[in-house]
Amino acid sequence: MTYTQDAHLVATCLVAICCEPYLGCLPVPKQKPSPSPYLHSIQQRKIKIDLRPAPIKPKSSTLSSAHVLTKPTLQPTQSPPPPSLGAAKEASRRDIEDAEAHGILTPPPPDATWFKRIMHKGIQLAKFYYRGVKLIYLRRKQMHAIQSRIKLGGAPLTRSEHRFIITQKDDVNKVVPFIFIALLLEEVIPLIAIYAPSMLPSTCILPSQRIRIEEKKTEKAIAYSATYKSLFTQLKSLESSPGHLSLDVLRRPGASEAVCGILRLPTVGVDFLRQRRIRRHLDFIAEDDRLLLRDQIRLSEKELDEALEERGFIVQGLSRKAKEPLLNHWLKSVQDINSETVLPRLLSLLLSR
Repeated sequence: MTYTQDAHLVATCLVAICCEPYLGCLPVPKQKPSPSPYLHSIQQRKIKIDLRPAPIKPKSSTLSSAHVLTKPTLQPTQSPPPPSLGAAKEASRRDIEDAEAHGILTPPPPDATWFKRIMHKGIQLAKFYYRGVKLIYLRRKQMHAIQSRIKLGGAPLTRSEHRFIITQKDDVNKVVPFIFIALLLEEVIPLIAIYAPSMLPSTCILPSQRIRIEEKKTEKAIAYSATYKSLFTQLKSLESSPGHLSLDVLRRPGASEAVCGILRLPTVGVDFLRQRRIRRHLDFIAEDDRLLLRDQIRLSEKELDEALEERGFIVQGLSRKAKEPLLNHWLKSVQDINSETVLPRLLSLLLSR
């Protein structure tokens, strides 16, 4: 080996050693083997000589810390992403099949073609919605009869009648836009039950749709209870007197949305609309408490769950023996409250539960 070859070999080895930290980030093309045994051993490692600088690969600890810093945190106002259109269509298909299995909708003939099956389902849904709208009209007459009886000094209003009137008024407000949608785009109503269930009257919801709507409300209430736990503690500390919390705290950032979430109310819109929903709901709860205390009726399992959920409780996994003391404690806490302080008392109880 000549002096020139030795010098070339030494220079090549030095450059390879200096550039070794960068070689992991660079492509390695094939090189022609060198007759030198030293170069042959280096080439077996597939080393490429490239003088261009490459970024230094950070250590694993650096990567993990950077990932923690840049990972986005879930904001309280973020809602779970809505289901995709394909998933929504599949859910609506199962809703129709469940209604057919329970006799609510008439199933198509077994030998019907694809076109006839589609037409049959459309006609059956149209009949179902028509009966639902007609029922709202008939219930309106029943509501007026109850209100007339109260005005004439008849039997006092019962709890079931009070809840019926509230539901009926809510359905009357929804029926006009619902009819408009049903006449123009009847086929999108099953999708509305998934994306915007609050738009549907209570008489135009299929049983499986109602179950899914209630499940989504419960999931939302649980998520908001955990996400806004520290905010509820801060709001509770603002009581003007023990057990009384002014409704002005709902004007604080995030407060109205948090309370709407745990009360299973819609959280969309501006704070003014959310505060209005909360006030109306607390008015409803105040009247419901008064009727429960007056009538002393024993609620069924479903009615007990509804009563607790309307007051912001999470009842999943609780037995009836555990649920009844919760409602009894709530009622005892409000039985001696006058009408002027009932809403601050209810808001304080809601955030203390």
